[in-house]
Amino acid sequence: MTATTLQREAVLPRSYDKISAAVRIPSRRVYICSPLKGDIRANIRKAKKYCRFAFGKGYIPWAPHLYYAQFLDDGHFFERAAGRRYGLEEMYQMHELWVFGAVISEGMRAEIELAEDLEIRIRYFDEALNEVRYGCGA
Repeated sequence: MTATTLQREAVLPRSYDKISAAVRIPSRRVYICSPLKGDIRANIRKAKKYCRFAFGKGYIPWAPHLYYAQFLDDGHFFERAAGRRYGLEEMYQMHELWVFGAVISEGMRAEIELAEDLEIRIRYFDEALNEVRYGCGA
């Protein structure tokens, strides 16, 4: 490729430019922290509601238990452990952690503790989506 070709390609619009310019989309990432274990179907429905709520507030929601439950078996020890670990890895890219519901599961406790260690802002909501308090973090 010549320098002239590179210059010409640099000024042509890229396909992702069309997507970015179409609408103002959220750019702050929020980790959705809610239970999965127990009534998995009901908890997945709730997590979807929490993600929709975060999106409506202008955030990019990340709920690892929604994503990984699509192809990992929560009843299989290794797969559950892998999903939890992968979810925690994503915490390093988050701006906030939002905790939903009154019950804090073991997995949620690990997510909250990591957010605290990373000084990520933590917000707590009840199941009706009312903010009930701020937690530790930045």
